[in-house]
Amino acid sequence: MARSMSDLPESEAYRLATSPSHLLHRAEQLASDRFTQLVGDSVTLRQFAVLAAIAESPGLSQSDLVRATGVDRSTMADMMNRMESRGWITRVASTLDARARSVRLAAAGVTLLAAATHHARAADAAILDALPRTKRRTFLNTLTKLAKISDEAADRADREQKRQAKRTRKDQSKKKDGKNSARKPRR
Repeated sequence: MARSMSDLPESEAYRLATSPSHLLHRAEQLASDRFTQLVGDSVTLRQFAVLAAIAESPGLSQSDLVRATGVDRSTMADMMNRMESRGWITRVASTLDARARSVRLAAAGVTLLAAATHHARAADAAILDALPRTKRRTFLNTLTKLAKISDEAADRADREQKRQAKRTRKDQSKKKDGKNSARKPRR
C-alpha cells in the first residue's frame, strides 16, 4: 500500500516541509498548544481525549480506549495509572472479559471533562479558523478518512494477531498430541 511521491525523484533530499507525516505531527502540536493555552496544565489534550472517550462509552476496556483514541498501549497504561491515582477514573474487572478492566469516569473526571470541553471546542475552532472557510470541510473529511484508514489497519492487525495465536495454539496442541502418542506403547 505504500506509495512514493511520484512527482519527487528519489535522489532529491528529504524535506520536512513537504513530509505529510511531519506536517501531521506539527498540526497535532498546534492543536495541543492551543488546547493547553486555553485549559492550562490541568489536563493534556491526550488525557482529555481519553476522558471524552470514556464519557462517550462508559465501561470500555483499556484496549478499547487504545482503538478509540489512537493512543498506543504502553502510553495508555501509564495514563490509566496516573488518571486513576488522580481520582479521574475508576477501573474494575470487566464482566465480559476476566483479563480486562472496565474504565469509567470518577466524579473528579466528570468535573474535569465538563470544565475542559468548552476549551477543547474553542481550540478546535481556533485550528479551523486558521484555514479558509472553503477548506474546513475538506480538511475535516481528510482527517476523518485518515483516522478511518488507521482504524481499519488496526482491526486487520488485531484479526491477524488472533489468527496467528490460534495457529500457534493449534500447532502446540499437535506437537503435544504427537509426543503423547509416541510415548504410549502399541498393543
